Amino acid sequence: MNVSKNQVLEDLRNMFSADQVVTQEDALKEYDSDNCVYAKSFGIYSHPLPICILNVFNKEEVAKALKYCNDNQVAVIPRTGGSSYEGLLTAVTENTIVLDASAMNEILKIDYENMYVTCQCGVPLATLEKLLEEKGYTTGHSPQSLPVAQMGGLVATRSIGQFSTYYGGIEDLLVGLEAVLPNGEIIRIRNVPRRSAGPDLRHLFMGSEGALGFITEVTVKMFTYYPESFWKGGYIVPSMEVGFQTLRKIMSAGYRPSVVRLYSKSDFDRNFGSVELKDGQAFMFFVAEGPAALSQATGEAIDKFAREAGGEYIGTKAVDHWLIHRNDLCNGFKAPATREYLRKNNIFYATTEISANFTDIQKIYNNVMENVPKKIDNLVLLGGHVSHAYQTGLNIYFVYELKIADPLKYEQMHQAVIDAICEEVLSTETGGCVHHHGMGKQRVKFAPREHGSSYILMKNLKKMMDPNGIMNPGTLVQEK
Repeated sequence: MNVSKNQVLEDLRNMFSADQVVTQEDALKEYDSDNCVYAKSFGIYSHPLPICILNVFNKEEVAKALKYCNDNQVAVIPRTGGSSYEGLLTAVTENTIVLDASAMNEILKIDYENMYVTCQCGVPLATLEKLLEEKGYTTGHSPQSLPVAQMGGLVATRSIGQFSTYYGGIEDLLVGLEAVLPNGEIIRIRNVPRRSAGPDLRHLFMGSEGALGFITEVTVKMFTYYPESFWKGGYIVPSMEVGFQTLRKIMSAGYRPSVVRLYSKSDFDRNFGSVELKDGQAFMFFVAEGPAALSQATGEAIDKFAREAGGEYIGTKAVDHWLIHRNDLCNGFKAPATREYLRKNNIFYATTEISANFTDIQKIYNNVMENVPKKIDNLVLLGGHVSHAYQTGLNIYFVYELKIADPLKYEQMHQAVIDAICEEVLSTETGGCVHHHGMGKQRVKFAPREHGSSYILMKNLKKMMDPNGIMNPGTLVQEK
């Protein structure tokens, strides 16, 4: 940075209105939301605080702010929504401003003929989804962060929703976008159904984690919504292995339920507990959507596969329970009761999500369950569930609880679990250690192994688009 912090504040107040520049200590301490929530519960803020939070209201203000920061070597963390899992929003240098576009929250156009909706980056997904559902449509996108998620952040994190097996991830939903480059230039990727004109430029910004530019507007597909014809079913299966094999058969046969879930006993007992499982058993459940004939046919096929695998059908009560409570965890991160619980019990709950093909997923699950507890002596719970299924493989959401007596050691202990899981994943041929939360700062150390020989492309892309390295330093590529 080639100007002082005081000069940055003075300049920004002159360039924008003074009340757009937020410097209150409480706001700066909580700017990265759910990141380090355990340490924050004890009043520990170990990462650099930003100089300020700058609230912007249109793309021109975004462009003006980025040009100033680029010219003066001021680091920028783009923010909408504010979910910061994996340290996505956490500053690595105190010479940082948080550029917040949550106020850019206008739904610009709902195009019913062409089945897409265009909105500014700060539109809450929950607001958009509620509006569409009232009109008989849906975005099809429902991540666990739904209560706080905003549209720009969903694209920047390459988000995936809980109904992805039918609708796809954000990469399948995004039609076009507008973004501001680090030098302040505004660019637009037009809304066309498909193009073969070279690499797909949308993917420069999807999953960019704010490290390549600032997304200001997005256009996503919408779908006709058929909640009255949902098919739902839950099954107790003899083991996770049987569950993995059953999901492979369902997917390879061509069926696409919207929800595919497979829980280990420890995971299900901790998070839901609405079904009594014996040791070694697992619980899987499904939701099928679409026109009645399609959802019913999908459901009937799933039921056949599940029963042939030894699954015990137990109805829909547990599925309904999950549908009601699936976002409870996200709702509670900042709640005083959550922080009081952490202080009282010294138990920290977290997740690390990965993916692999069907051959490797069983191996990864077994290795993590066997080897990680040997490395982490304060681990009090370890389990996992499948939440997304593909023609070529599955994801696993590993969940764990740590007993942390000393909150000053929280980050070190949490990182040790992440590292232990990622090491097991990356030891397989197809294991990916970043399924949908992004690299952030917690997993960026694994970027060279995650990408392999193609990592040089990621480094060169960052250098080309952000030559001064101001955009969310510490994400996508390792800092020197």
